[in-house]
Amino acid sequence: MSFSSKVKEELSRQLSSARHCQIAEIAAILSLCGRIQISENDRYRVKIHTENEAVARKYFTLLKKTFNIGIDVSIRQGIGNHKNRTCTVAVTHHEDAMRVLQAVKLIDPYGEIEENLSLAQNVVLMQNCCKRAFIRGAFLAADPEKFYHFEIACATEAKAKQIQGLILSMGIEAKIVLRKKYFVVYIKEGSQIVDILNVMEAPVALMELENIRILKEMRGSVNRQVNCETA
Repeated sequence: MSFSSKVKEELSRQLSSARHCQIAEIAAILSLCGRIQISENDRYRVKIHTENEAVARKYFTLLKKTFNIGIDVSIRQGIGNHKNRTCTVAVTHHEDAMRVLQAVKLIDPYGEIEENLSLAQNVVLMQNCCKRAFIRGAFLAADPEKFYHFEIACATEAKAKQIQGLILSMGIEAKIVLRKKYFVVYIKEGSQIVDILNVMEAPVALMELENIRILKEMRGSVNRQVNCETA
């Protein structure tokens, strides 16, 4: 299991006690890997697709705890070269889907699908604890499994800038790079990754990464000393 997978597994078990933080995390997961379906008679359905069972489990738990609604879960085994299992978590009842969409502010008063990407005016992100929850949800929903990098791939530049802004508001430097068709928000500096793990409340992964960084620094120091003495 990669380090990124370990972090996601730990985060999937971390559940905020405040309802507003739970809603912020749901909003992030829906924003990154959610789909909203509208039938011909204007009936709404909300679903996510993910290959990470920890993400599906966390999203299911958040929905149950926050809204106590009916949820459909299905798992499909890939075929051919694509053998990973895909988990689908769906809210199929119209009234329940509307409750979720209204809570996460993905629908306006006129029933139009709309996402507020503003950091200053988005009511879902008013509090620092909710910003932390949103970053946690976004990282959980992101696909890349880089070993010791922090990355969140976004379909649009506007979404990437929103997440970058949230991370910058925590005093952590994040950059955006265009990779294939995605805008990737990333952090590469080791100390900054430690900080973002703290923001997302992943203490076990944080300690593991700190231990690795300390060992690398010790080895580097010893190697420099040996090279100096040899010279």
